[in-house]
Amino acid sequence: MSISNIKERLLGAITVMDEANAARLWEYLLELSGNRWDSVEEEDPDEVDLNMIQEAESDPDCQIFR
Repeated sequence: MSISNIKERLLGAITVMDEANAARLWEYLLELSGNRWDSVEEEDPDEVDLNMIQEAESDPDCQIFR
C-alpha cells in the first residue's frame, strides 16, 4: 500500500512545522471534522501495531521524537 502524494506532502509539511502552527492546524482539523474525534473508539493494538511500536522504540532515528 502506498501513501498518496497529497498525504505525503501533508506529512512532510507537518514534520517541519513549528509547534504553534501545528496547534493551529490541529484546531482547524477539529473544526473541519465537527470535533468528531471524541467519538472515535479506541482499540487495543494488534500484533502488527505492537511490532511497529517495538521497531520504533529500538530505532535510534525514532528516539528524537521522544
